[in-house]
Order: sequence, then C-alpha cells, then structure tokens
Amino acid sequence: MSLLLSERIRFLAVGGWNTLFGYLVFLACHAWAGNEIGPLLTLVLSYLIAVPHSFVTQRWLVFKARGAIGRQFLRFLIANSSIFVANMILLPLTVHLAGADPRIVQAVLIALLTVASYLAHKYFSFTDR
Repeated sequence: MSLLLSERIRFLAVGGWNTLFGYLVFLACHAWAGNEIGPLLTLVLSYLIAVPHSFVTQRWLVFKARGAIGRQFLRFLIANSSIFVANMILLPLTVHLAGADPRIVQAVLIALLTVASYLAHKYFSFTDR
C-alpha cells in the first residue's frame, strides 16, 4: 500500500494540520477577543471552531466515512473529550507520582493518546456499527 493511501499516514498528516489549524484559530481568537474574555474562554471559543473542522477533515480525508453524520459527530465529540480528559488526569498524576518533568510526560502522552485517538475514531467515531 502506498504511503499516501495509508490510513495511518493520512491520520498523522491530517492530525498535524488540525493541530496547526487549532493553534492558529486560538491565536486569532486571542487577537480578536482574548484581552476581554481571557485565555480560558479564548481556548473554549477556539475549540468550538476547531473541532468541527477536525471532524470534517478526519471524516472525509482520513476515514472516508459515509452515513449518519450526526451520530458520527456525536461519537467524535465523545472520543475527543474522553482523550482530553484522560490527558488532564494522566499528566498531573504521572508528574506527581513519578516526579517526572511535565514536558517529557506530555510528549509521551501525546504519542500514546494519538494511538488511542486513531483507534477511537476508526472503531467508534466513524464506524457503521
């Protein structure tokens, strides 16, 4: 199978783009209203814009899914939120228990959670079952 056709390679490429897109949206939201609403609400606003974009790119470019778009979007939100919550729990827990540098812990978690994200979207978000 060619690298460009590989679903895993597409997932990594599209995920990289979505990460950059999300950060650029955060920067734009911060420039537009960040001083008035603060960084947390800026993050929420940028998340509300970036997540639907991520859904569309993952659905069409990575998994080439068809079918019930509403159900897939709900599942996508559940998967993304679950992975985000797992990150929020595992990062401080690992830093506290292992006394590890949070920058290193987060790098390891990104790798692990990227795999979890791929599996969640492949077998949950974009499945017909």
